[in-house]
Amino acid sequence: QLVILIQSFMAFIIGVLAAHQFKFNGAGAAIVGTSAMIGSGAVVYSNNSFMLKGIGDIINTSLVVIIACLIYMVLQNKLGSFELIILPVLVPIVSGGIGLITLPYIRKITQAIGNVIHSFTDLNPLLMSILISVAFSLLMVTPISLVAIATAISLNGLGSGAANLGIVAACVTFLFGSLRVNSIGVNAVLLIGAAKMMIPVYLKNLIISIPLTINGIITGIIAYVLQVKGTPLSAGFGYTGLVGPINAFNRMSGDPTMNIILLALGYFVIPFVSAFIVHELCKKFIPIYS
Repeated sequence: QLVILIQSFMAFIIGVLAAHQFKFNGAGAAIVGTSAMIGSGAVVYSNNSFMLKGIGDIINTSLVVIIACLIYMVLQNKLGSFELIILPVLVPIVSGGIGLITLPYIRKITQAIGNVIHSFTDLNPLLMSILISVAFSLLMVTPISLVAIATAISLNGLGSGAANLGIVAACVTFLFGSLRVNSIGVNAVLLIGAAKMMIPVYLKNLIISIPLTINGIITGIIAYVLQVKGTPLSAGFGYTGLVGPINAFNRMSGDPTMNIILLALGYFVIPFVSAFIVHELCKKFIPIYS
């Protein structure tokens, strides 16, 4: 529950980090973060109260952050003593309001992508598992919210498990690619499952899609063989916070000890070993990959 709560503040964190890149002061970072939170869709109004619901739409969050940063940069240091009074209200209302207007349309785009992935379930289970795993492995390193896609199309059962392991494939792919070139801190973040931080690296080096696809195929087969299942909410988490493994364990029958061993193999041992082998093979046979 705490992990899900933390995930709900993703939009605010994105806004603060974006403001930090523009070297805004503390107040500016808080303003942009608040704007992102309002326009992301993570905050909903229901029964005369505001509630946190999911992480919102990351694409829409990015749009709101851009608008908020632009407004703040235009008005910064131009309002004198009124700056601390006007900007904390004006920027979130304008940028967040625009975000709330665009949110339904952006969500339709996200749902359209989700429907394509959901159509894979009409195929045979093995091929479906592979296709969904590969799709989520590739989409993990894009601004698209995988949790939003999974919940929008109610990705359940084996499809959820395959998506979950596809995210694991993305995380381990970038982990082995990062080990020798990045700091311990970056590698630690990748180890806990935060592969989305590698979006800029992926977009500049699309050759990474080759190991992502291969590892996605492997984890898709794992999901089918071990019958890893989950819920729409767990589909977008991978092994972060053990959300995926715990949900899969709750849906497994048989001896609990054996189930734990199988999940350890499926989520950690096999993906890590296969990702290392794939990484070494790509370095050897694809010169541009190095």
